Amino acid sequence: MNLIDIAQTCLDEMALPATRVPNLPVINLPLDSEHGKLNMFIHSHEDARRLFVYTRPQDMRVPIPRIVALSEFLSRANYGLPLGNFEIDMNDGEINFKNSLDISDGQLTSKMVQTLIVFSLECINRYLPGIREVIAGADPKTAIEAIDGPTKVVIK
Repeated sequence: MNLIDIAQTCLDEMALPATRVPNLPVINLPLDSEHGKLNMFIHSHEDARRLFVYTRPQDMRVPIPRIVALSEFLSRANYGLPLGNFEIDMNDGEINFKNSLDISDGQLTSKMVQTLIVFSLECINRYLPGIREVIAGADPKTAIEAIDGPTKVVIK
């Protein structure tokens, strides 16, 4: 069974309404979360034996003048994440939470896919309020500390 089929099986088991993109190894999953509407894309690279999960807020574009501030916020959010990371397109402000698996020497399981999906949703939901605050003009350090608490290491 190929990677995208295993991912589809996982989504079916989780009763999540996903749609396969015709002629591509991609599954689209629109979701309603507590902090807004999301799009999740599961994309397999069968030849490389890699599976990627991208989760992004629907209809959210970062104004060009706020891209640098949001980049700082996302860098602060990424620090210490055990699985995956936020990314931002510095040209247009599109953001994603991305995580992935390399299965080149193993077998992908439905549980592995579920872990990627759940962690992705947990991260985007945790940080989405801060993302919105920074887009609206908040200071990135203040916004991240409201979520994660103050930085414990101080360099003098």
